[in-house]
Amino acid sequence: MALKKFLIVDDDERFTELVAKKLEKFAQCVVSNSGDDALLQFEHHLREKAPFQAVFMDIEMPKMTGHEVVEKMRGIEKQNKIAPLSAFKLVMLTAHKDVKNVSKSFFKGGADAYIPKELIAGNFVQELEKANII
Repeated sequence: MALKKFLIVDDDERFTELVAKKLEKFAQCVVSNSGDDALLQFEHHLREKAPFQAVFMDIEMPKMTGHEVVEKMRGIEKQNKIAPLSAFKLVMLTAHKDVKNVSKSFFKGGADAYIPKELIAGNFVQELEKANII
């Protein structure tokens, strides 16, 4: 089976590298440290017929929030007529645990998982297994 491809987006470069290291045995990981770059990476890989199976997104970033980036990515999928069952799985990786952000992630962004950053050191892989990401 071909290795999956994941996009990890966070403005903290150390954090994206940490997440990529934890996921490297499950997928090829591409890291991005801004919303603009994430959108470029997303479109490029889609055009190359090598789309991401999952996107790991931070919420709080400069210029564009993770919610805004996800909204644009979902729009790109619609423009490219990507069927909902073929759409990328979304994992929100964030320090925010408030109801507003959790709700927005699931109901507006179509998140498959919402994982607080502090769980990266703990049961991160188990959470991803439960959500059928890995």
